[in-house]
Amino acid sequence: MRLLLVFLAVGVLACSRKTPAAEREERPRTAADSAEVDATYLGREIYQLLDQASDYRGSHRGRAPRSLRDLGVDSLTADLARALTTSSGGLRASATFRDPAGHQFVSCSGELRVLEDAVLGDGRYVLDCTMRDGVTIPVQAGSSLE
Repeated sequence: MRLLLVFLAVGVLACSRKTPAAEREERPRTAADSAEVDATYLGREIYQLLDQASDYRGSHRGRAPRSLRDLGVDSLTADLARALTTSSGGLRASATFRDPAGHQFVSCSGELRVLEDAVLGDGRYVLDCTMRDGVTIPVQAGSSLE
């Protein structure tokens, strides 16, 4: 019984310390903020996929993974659809928002060069990102803080 009272007291204290939504200061989101957030989010996913694919290739005598299944990675997450393609030009990873509403970029993709650029460029790298209108542009993503 005491244990139940302790958990109840901790729960009440935890709930009572929240700041009401009306009192929180929120910065208005702009299109530039959304584009940067989108590029960072998609970029992290692409970087991680390419890193895993590079590790796989190193462990399998230079043979590239044929699919995300070879890496043990699901193609779908709650927010993204991910893909890995191989061609004579090398590996390419892409990440696409499953629900593009509210996002500046629908999807981004990058090749293994992303890993090299991130190491040499203080964590920054360039992705090919597709906007909602279908135009694909190069976008700089990543940072030295990632």
